[in-house]
Amino acid sequence: MEADRTEEKALLDGIVREAERNVRKIEEEESARTRSRIEAAREQAAEILRKADETADAQRSAILRNAESRATLESRKAALRVRDGLIQDTLEAARREVAGRLGRPGYDEILLGWIVEAAVGLAVSEALVNASREELPRITGDLLRRAERKVEDLTGKPVRLEKQEGDPLPAQGVVLFAKGGRLAYNNQVPVRFLRAQSDIRKRMHAVLFGEGL
Repeated sequence: MEADRTEEKALLDGIVREAERNVRKIEEEESARTRSRIEAAREQAAEILRKADETADAQRSAILRNAESRATLESRKAALRVRDGLIQDTLEAARREVAGRLGRPGYDEILLGWIVEAAVGLAVSEALVNASREELPRITGDLLRRAERKVEDLTGKPVRLEKQEGDPLPAQGVVLFAKGGRLAYNNQVPVRFLRAQSDIRKRMHAVLFGEGL
């Protein structure tokens, strides 16, 4: 019996020691896993912070780029406004200059050129010539005969021009109407400016801003 108890005690001691070893092993393994988790968490936190810094830097850079873009855009808009204002002022001065020529010597030659240009553009054998109230008295029979000769010289075709009475135009310049038809060629000053606007702007850019035609 004594021998059996001794053997049982030895067996129990062995079981206890094995259990203690297993407990220590589990504790060591769990401690290693815990340390690993802590280290992984630290690395993850460091990565999150690094990315946050990168994001912040990127955001700061994006904000700066956007601010620079807006500033550049506003600068360009301001420059364009200045240019457009200068061009409009110049065009308005040109319109006033043309209007001011109405009472000056030599204006008949300007009217002659406008009538010839309109007659060539209209390209009919007979046309009525109309103008503003201030200009109609200047459109004489002699002026119309000169215009007819110039048109024939330019086109090789004769044309007959007559002054239209009783319904003057509201704006400076001339309008030619095909006699007996609906065709017309508007050569009034506002229309001439509109037709020539693109070319005028190009030339003004070249003169005012040094840009090529």
